[in-house]
Amino acid sequence: MSEGLTAALTAPPDARVPLDAAAWRATLADVRVTLARLAVRRAGAGPFRVTDHAVRRAAGGDVGLDDEPFAWSAGTARRAVGLSAVRGLLAGETRSPHEAVRARLHDSDRAVREGSRTASPLDRWVASLPAAGRSAVAAEAVTWATRLWCALDWTALGPAPVIGRDHWWDSPHSALLALRGRADVRTAQAHLVVLSGPRRDSVRSELALVALVESLRARDQSAPGPVVGWWPDSGHVVRLEPHPTVLTLATDAVALVLAAGPPGRAAA
Repeated sequence: MSEGLTAALTAPPDARVPLDAAAWRATLADVRVTLARLAVRRAGAGPFRVTDHAVRRAAGGDVGLDDEPFAWSAGTARRAVGLSAVRGLLAGETRSPHEAVRARLHDSDRAVREGSRTASPLDRWVASLPAAGRSAVAAEAVTWATRLWCALDWTALGPAPVIGRDHWWDSPHSALLALRGRADVRTAQAHLVVLSGPRRDSVRSELALVALVESLRARDQSAPGPVVGWWPDSGHVVRLEPHPTVLTLATDAVALVLAAGPPGRAAA
């Protein structure tokens, strides 16, 4: 497993899909114009954050979920706790996913007990749980962290991979519109997104949103590295190469999300 996923993150750009830098910059300029129009169109509406979950929902991929507001649960907390655990493992602070998750939950308790300003809503929720609830959170997070930790050859990813830093792009034309590029591992060459649920047609649009956010944030207008999606349950991998059509795909997805209306529950 580690060889296949690691190769997807470290392989050079696909020579069959050459990147035309001039075409990339031209498409990026067109995308900025389109997003400006979309932002102005929403100026009279409420705040809107476009995420991969919103893209999936707009494409009909989450029809089985209700539209209740987000709430912490063992399922929604597993990524946040699991990512913190992997950071601890990578830094050599802990020796196993189980130990790393336990340390993360302990940190939550301490932050709340000491009244730390850094205590997050997740910390406060974890600290309020009874023993059974904490066990459920720990079990989900250990599974999530173990899969990611064992799936990669970390020594092959280069120096200091970034674990779990989601990037946002805020529209300069409306403070009400923002796009999120979710990635679980970022290297100098690529971005890894851990996926859940069934394999679906919308996944390329979900991954394209990551590339779009990275491109909008880049000061030099350069193309980002490939975006790799990975389903731990099946081991299936999809890699999205940087190409002008990826920018268009993501922009179309943003327009679809805005047309569909406010999303309901967002995945953590």
